[in-house]
Amino acid sequence: MPTAPKCEFIPYLSISDASKAVDFYTRVFGVEPYLLLNMPDGRVMHCEFRIGEARFFISEELPEHGGTPSPARHDCTTVAIHLYVIDCDAMVETMANNGATVLMPPEDVFWGERFARVRDPFGHEWGITTQLREMTPDEIQAEAAKMFAAMKE
Repeated sequence: MPTAPKCEFIPYLSISDASKAVDFYTRVFGVEPYLLLNMPDGRVMHCEFRIGEARFFISEELPEHGGTPSPARHDCTTVAIHLYVIDCDAMVETMANNGATVLMPPEDVFWGERFARVRDPFGHEWGITTQLREMTPDEIQAEAAKMFAAMKE
């Protein structure tokens, strides 16, 4: 049987005024873009950030080229990016200090993580999390059941 190909999910964020987003993500993640390609008019055609083993892409909406609309265009987003970091609280503070909106402050949650929700200045929502303890799926299910039972009371 052939070896399965490597699989890598890479978020590609469509952004209105992507040059401001390049500055934001550079400050928040403390890395310069690995690749930054601009259109002749200066808009961001493609930008790649690499952070450890992970990477993500951003670009302008570019509707004239069939680009994906940004959350700003529809005043909503349908995808949240889940980001594991060493210190959830520090990352949330860094994002907030750079213009992000904290939707849910960091708290310890039943699945063994410290978790927060943040909306960046470009409308993308991020789940920021730090693992507190390793839990099996059965342990997580049991903790969820306890939480739902308590909600009924």
